[in-house]
Order: sequence, then C-alpha cells, then structure tokens
Amino acid sequence: MRKLSTYTWTIIFIAAIFAVSITTALYYSYGIPKTAHLRIFHMHPQQMVNDVANDFKAWYQEKYGNPIEVTLTKTDPQSAFTTAEHWYIQPRADIWWGGPLELFENASKSLLSYNSKYKNEINATCHYCPLMDLNRSTPKWYAASLYGLGVMYNDLLLNALDLQIPQNWNDLLGQKYEGNITMVDPAQSQYTLSFIMLMLQSQNWTQGWQSLIKLSAFISKYASSEDLSAVSVASGYTPLAVVPDFSAYDKMLTYFNLGFTYLNATILQPDPVAIINQRTTNFAEAKAFIDYIITERAQNIIGKYRLPIRQGVTVSPPKINPFDADFPYVQSYNETFEQIGTEIVKAYYQAWISEKHEQIKTAWNEIKEANKTTHFYQLALDNFTYAGRYMSRNEIDALYNETDGWTQNTASYMQNWRSASTQAYSNAITNAQESKEAT
Repeated sequence: MRKLSTYTWTIIFIAAIFAVSITTALYYSYGIPKTAHLRIFHMHPQQMVNDVANDFKAWYQEKYGNPIEVTLTKTDPQSAFTTAEHWYIQPRADIWWGGPLELFENASKSLLSYNSKYKNEINATCHYCPLMDLNRSTPKWYAASLYGLGVMYNDLLLNALDLQIPQNWNDLLGQKYEGNITMVDPAQSQYTLSFIMLMLQSQNWTQGWQSLIKLSAFISKYASSEDLSAVSVASGYTPLAVVPDFSAYDKMLTYFNLGFTYLNATILQPDPVAIINQRTTNFAEAKAFIDYIITERAQNIIGKYRLPIRQGVTVSPPKINPFDADFPYVQSYNETFEQIGTEIVKAYYQAWISEKHEQIKTAWNEIKEANKTTHFYQLALDNFTYAGRYMSRNEIDALYNETDGWTQNTASYMQNWRSASTQAYSNAITNAQESKEAT
C-alpha cells in the first residue's frame, strides 16, 4: 500500500484541526446557552428591585431558555436623565426605571419606541393617569407602578400632641395642625407639583387657593426633598408630612408607628420605565424587561411595595389597589385643565405663595391676633386669600393661548403677580393691625 507523503499528512492534520475548531465554535455558539445581560438604572428600594430582578431572571430563563445577568444601579432621576441624553458618550444602562414623568418626556428623543407584547393587556389609563405613553402611536415609556399624594403620620407623636389622624384635606387647616406639617414646596418638585392641581380640582378655584395659602402659613419651613419630609416624620420630629405615597411606604418598611392616608382625594401619577436608545444596548433583553414588568406576575411583586398598574393584583396593606371601587380619586377631574393649566398654576403658586412664604406667615400671625368683630378683620381675610380672586379659572385658557402654552412672554405676568401678591399680603397685615386698634 502506498504511503501518504509528509505534505499530505500535514494537510490532513491542518484540516482536522480546522474541523475541530469549527465544531467547537458551533458547539459554544449553539450548544451552550449564552448568558444575556441587562443593565438597569433605578430609583427604588433595593429590596423591591432585587425581588423584581430575581423573578425577571427566572421568567426570562423560562421564556427564552437562556440565563440572564442583571446589573442594578441605584441613581437619582437627574443622573438617569443625563445618562439617557448622553448615551453616545458612556452607555452605562439599557433600562431607565423610575422618576418624574416630565424627565422621561424631556428625554423622549433618547428613548426607544416599543410596542410591548402585553400592551393590550393593560388599560390606557387609571383614574385619568396614563399607564403608557399616549402621545405617540408606539409608546416610549410604560408605567411600572403608580403613586399618589397623601399624608404620612407618626402615631406616637400624634398621640403625644393630642392630634387626630386627618380624614380629609380641609382637616389640615384646623388650628391644631399649625406648625405640625411639613412638605416640599410644590413649585420646586415634580413629585409634589400635583398637590396644587389636587387642591384646585378637589375644591372650586377660590376655595382651592384659600386652602393652599392657609396651609402654607401652617408650614414653618418647606423641606428640601420628599425623603427628608418622610424622615422628619419617621424620626418623630414632625407628626405629619404631605408626601407621595412611595416616600411613606419606603420608610414604613423599617420604621414602626407610621401610617399613610390619601385622605379624601388624590391624583395618580405614573412611575415610568423605558429603554435607553443607545448604539450598544441590549435591545432584545431590554424589550423583554418591559414585557415582564407589565405582566400580572411582575405586578404582584410590585404590589408589595407600590401601587400596581393592573386590576386584580394583590397589594400589601395599607396600600390600596388603585382600581378598587373605594380608591379616593378626584371623580370630576378635568384633564384639559391639567394639560393646559399645570405650568400656569405652578408659576402662579410660585408668585403668590412660594416667594411670599414669610410674608404669608406674618400676615397669618397678625390675623390670628385680630379683633374678629370689626370690618377690618374681614378685609384682612379677603386680602390674605386674594389669589383666588385676582385671577379667575376662566383666564387660564386665554393665558395659555397668549403665551403659546406658557412658553412665551411670561415675564410680565409674573411681575404683575409678584407685585399684586406683595400688596395683598401687606394690606392683610395692615387690616389685621387696624382691627386690633379698633374699639
């Protein structure tokens, strides 16, 4: 038999090595399950995101047959916004989960449009609150949960001060609550901004402004953040705080003697989740997470910590499923007023209340000491609450059109409001002093 040459053996050897390499590559490419990756920026309690992430990994394995690694990075809303806006510099996350809706809308060009596989399983809204991006045919964000404003309270401190848990927003205007409430200035926080609209829509325009002004007089100093408001109550420094529910629920996981109530009405807001549209993102994995977070399976986990976006989901007390019949939403809520009026009433609040907080407290202290039997006393009250009559609700529509949605030529209005508010509170102080001097 003829022997093979050295050259032939060399060729066979090289071919064998090549075949083994190809086989090995194919095995590792298709035979061994790949581990997928997903990076999430979030603003939520670690226990909650860990529970969600661990269940997502199990869900992903079951659905796609491959394992997935999830990197969780806790950050603040502004940092997440900056990352989304500057993804081309340093892509560090695929999913942005949590923060004020306004930031998501402002970053919409940097977010990926996606029609979730489970989009049709959830409602478009819940009590006027959007559960997904309704401004585009393909949503750029979905609500992972909901939140509403209410009052957090410290039972021990309330008992010590002989105070009752308030039942409605007007209860907070009782004299006994003066100095016992803290909150963030609504004009300075997207989380608390809806408080202005809540007061105006759960009452009439004039009464709403009266309530906002008097409540401001009861607050010694606005807190710098919702978390600090909640800490103030949890630590026993202040008995009551107006906060978004999640600030209270987070503290109630570790502190005792705390409670939370929506009182007689609240306005729901979405806690959005979105895909950051960057060149090197894990698109398939990010889309899978969006699908997962709105499933009933995921929402049952969310319900332990937040308000869910699905009906029939179990929530942990004292939370209330927002779809329940007894959830205290504003039934006559005017969505058009919210859409065109939010920025205007925010600016009006700033000129009449935020910037005049000290003058308001001074005027209220003078009114408390005034002689209630004189006509000067009524003049003092009228001037103190003049914000509700200086501008009427009907003027909002005209202002919106004249200022192109409160984006153009607003300075003159702000100047007029500042001047009018300064004069009104000064008149209130003078009237109260005159009532004390009257016989």
